[in-house]
Amino acid sequence: MRVSAAVFDRGAVRVEELDLPERAAGQVDVRVDAAAVCGSDLHTVGGARPAPPRTVLGHEGVGTVSDADPGARDLRGTPLRPGDRVVFALYSACGTCDRCARGLEMKCRSVLKYGHEGAARPPHATGTLADTVRLLPGVPVLRVPGWAGDAHLVSAGCAVATAAAVLSAAGPAEPGAPALVLGAGAVGAYCAAMLRSEGRQVYVHDPAPGRRAAAERLGVRTDVPDGLDFPLVVEASGSAAGFAAALGAAETGGRVVAAGAVSPGATEVRLDPADLVTRRLTVAGVHNYTARDFQRGVDWLLGPGQFLDLEALVSPPVPLPAPGEAVEEVFALARGGAHLRVMVAPSRAGARSPV
Repeated sequence: MRVSAAVFDRGAVRVEELDLPERAAGQVDVRVDAAAVCGSDLHTVGGARPAPPRTVLGHEGVGTVSDADPGARDLRGTPLRPGDRVVFALYSACGTCDRCARGLEMKCRSVLKYGHEGAARPPHATGTLADTVRLLPGVPVLRVPGWAGDAHLVSAGCAVATAAAVLSAAGPAEPGAPALVLGAGAVGAYCAAMLRSEGRQVYVHDPAPGRRAAAERLGVRTDVPDGLDFPLVVEASGSAAGFAAALGAAETGGRVVAAGAVSPGATEVRLDPADLVTRRLTVAGVHNYTARDFQRGVDWLLGPGQFLDLEALVSPPVPLPAPGEAVEEVFALARGGAHLRVMVAPSRAGARSPV
């Protein structure tokens, strides 16, 4: 079996054809209907994130099962058959190590992370910027209905699931309680929308006018009042200034959930420990998510999220170039920032470039 996939190697991204062995028992082959370029893909290609040789890129996607074992089932126990539409998590976990036993399957001792592995590592087709992705048995998978569009679902396995993990770390919602989200990229936007669905009064701060406008279309406010302290602050910008601002904006006894800074050593913050101690602040870090968070995010997309224009966060579909060609347009569009996510349609004819 041959798969066309975007591969990053020696500073360039090109579409390569990967030869796959026969699918092993427990694995699921998924035809990729739509994928999206995440900020971590940009970090990899820009050199800010370590990458193995011939990294197969992409970890957000929605697709159609093309091959699976007769007894294959998704997280809900629903049978998986060829032709089923699915979304999937960005990692495969063993389920038996000490971290998996503690509910940290995203930090499994033998984790495989889709979009960040070299083509030499089995199962080889480990990126969604491809026409097919091969899922290991340890990958959480969920069937999804046909009425939800590709753009609505494409970020389920990263930005949406991470936002769900932020909500898990935030704790129970008090209806009407104010919450502040710093940074309105994809993770911040989904966090704001999900927090609002819980009944919180959500404010978003981002210096980019386009991102503020996108947040406002989701029903959250961007006119952050001066002097208001927040019981919950979400730091989704990834900047040192954002983290410091999050600590400063939290009320005494408040909670800060940090999900933006994912590149160790890239930023530093001067911190007075007495500030955390005397103000009784709780700071929680969120990186990736559990299978339960993944399901929570998908349930939100198919529940309250269906009434929001989440498709507006995503670009029109861009075609994946032919094998041997460079993948320049996709990453140039992603760096341009006109959309929170650039969507790629590897398997669909008629994809067009965003205007």
